[in-house]
Amino acid sequence: MTAPETTPTQGFRNKKQRKQQVKLRRPGYAVAKYVRMSPRKVRLVVDVIRGKSVAEAEDLLRFIPKSASEPVAKVLKSAKSNAIHNDEMLEDRLFVKAAYVDAGPTLKRLLPRARGSANIIKKRTSHITIIVGERETRRGNK
Repeated sequence: MTAPETTPTQGFRNKKQRKQQVKLRRPGYAVAKYVRMSPRKVRLVVDVIRGKSVAEAEDLLRFIPKSASEPVAKVLKSAKSNAIHNDEMLEDRLFVKAAYVDAGPTLKRLLPRARGSANIIKKRTSHITIIVGERETRRGNK
């Protein structure tokens, strides 16, 4: 007996080729999870670059005097590379379509205090997500 003609993996050699053909991933998308920084502090940096062109956002991140600008710059660079190499977008048209920060798990630590009591110290983590897209060129308006 032969296998039925309508197998779902027909024509694909491996899982990677099937994913590329079906486009299961989101275009121009990058995430950094469990970044050891408070989401509130990272949002200050992410709010600055939202809606800007990728080149302008990279320049801004280089000179923002916040420690959160380094991991945000890494995620932006990754999203840019994903858009250029995986989705064939043009580099000069890229802009930050969406950028947001979600709270990750909080690490709880104890600080000993007087008379055997303790204070809880919360070490917060963040999930940074950046999506870049291609901006449409305006024609006719000069």
